[in-house]
Amino acid sequence: MSYLSKYYTMAENELDIRRNKNAEIQKEHIEKAEKKVPQIKELRKQIGKQGVRLSTVLLEKGSAKEAVKEISVKTIEIKRKIRDLLVENGFDENYLEPVYSCEKCKDSGLYEGKRCSCFMNDVRSFQCADLNRSSGMNLCSFDTFDLSLYPEKNRQTMERVYSYCVKFAEDFHLPCKGILMTGATGLGKTHLSLAIGNKVINSGYGVIYGSAPDLLRRVEKEHFNNKEEETDTEQLLHDCDLLILDDLGAEFDSKFNQSILYNLINMRINKGIPTIISTNATLSELKERYGERILSRMLTMENLPFCGNDIRILKNMSGK
Repeated sequence: MSYLSKYYTMAENELDIRRNKNAEIQKEHIEKAEKKVPQIKELRKQIGKQGVRLSTVLLEKGSAKEAVKEISVKTIEIKRKIRDLLVENGFDENYLEPVYSCEKCKDSGLYEGKRCSCFMNDVRSFQCADLNRSSGMNLCSFDTFDLSLYPEKNRQTMERVYSYCVKFAEDFHLPCKGILMTGATGLGKTHLSLAIGNKVINSGYGVIYGSAPDLLRRVEKEHFNNKEEETDTEQLLHDCDLLILDDLGAEFDSKFNQSILYNLINMRINKGIPTIISTNATLSELKERYGERILSRMLTMENLPFCGNDIRILKNMSGK
């Protein structure tokens, strides 16, 4: 999958920020340890001298094998003394070692000759953020979801729906199954799905939110455009940690869209990465529109039926 070059630049900048931050942490560790145990400072100087000696030996003509071995043994012994002093004075034995955000690539951004997964996660996250810019995700939270707006006869059902969404967001992990939100317009499906997305993003996962018409239109445009695109929205929808597909059923009904939807939903289910689908259609209407094959995949998700009156109208009437 390819991404716009600006997202790679943004990921490189993020990597530099992490490296600088971790270098400062290591520097603080060294200063703290040397202040408490001055002998450590002297031992670290000895390691530096061994490094200079090694460079000199390697530049000299003739066999340097024995000298290199001697320097290596000496350096190891000095490091052992430092570790012993650290432990004796209440520090972890690795307290002075470099600090890395990613142990796999050691914050280089490369692993086994390729971009490390930590780097590509940043690239995806920046592109996800761009796709989500107009979603209003950061404006929706569980705290602003008002259960008192629902009729008493529907409140118990909506309390269960609300509680499930909160738990899903707080305990989000991979793999897990998705959510199918059904019910008439204005019942809070978008609000709760965005609240979940907001919480999951803050937990460090990559989330994409979009209406089915908009996302499918974007995929179709890229698919049939003769000009080679730098980005691949369809693949991004397949790979993001959480996909929130809003207003399913409002998109243009075509064989292309049906094929894209099935492949998207099926692949994400098979990978164990969740999708939240919200729709105003009933299950029977979904079956009629998409067929048994797509509906059966949706029904493997947690089905959350929303009920009550249009809360957007109630909010406008009450001034909330």
